[in-house]
Amino acid sequence: MLHSMRLLAAASVLLTLICLGACQSEPESPWLVSQAHMQEPAPGQTRAAVYLKLENRSTQDRRIQFISTPAAGTAEVHRHTYEDGMMKMRPVPHAQVPAQSALVFEPGGYHIMLIDLAEVPAAGSRFPMTFEFDAGGPLVVEVEVRGR
Repeated sequence: MLHSMRLLAAASVLLTLICLGACQSEPESPWLVSQAHMQEPAPGQTRAAVYLKLENRSTQDRRIQFISTPAAGTAEVHRHTYEDGMMKMRPVPHAQVPAQSALVFEPGGYHIMLIDLAEVPAAGSRFPMTFEFDAGGPLVVEVEVRGR
């Protein structure tokens, strides 16, 4: 009888620990990021564009409020538009990432402009870039520097 009670107590403790582990696990990120990269800037360049695909897997639209990186003084969302027969680049204050959809940052469209590069990053190196949104926590993305 004592042996059965010990087994029951041990099983109860084990089930409690399993439940606590499952209940306290971190929620899955609503973000999926792919192809985060920039082309290696020429020596002396102080600006560069970052490209990536940012997928919002949540059921809520999200807006990019702020982007930062130690690689540059400023990081801004920009967009190329065709106006008056000319291609122009303009900052976008708060880019929207629709629910269950993606925002693609690519040449000729949306891109992240790094201004006042801290140094010219070499091909093969990587650096972090942090996105902050109107809801939820920050998202840190690792950007690969590709050769020219």
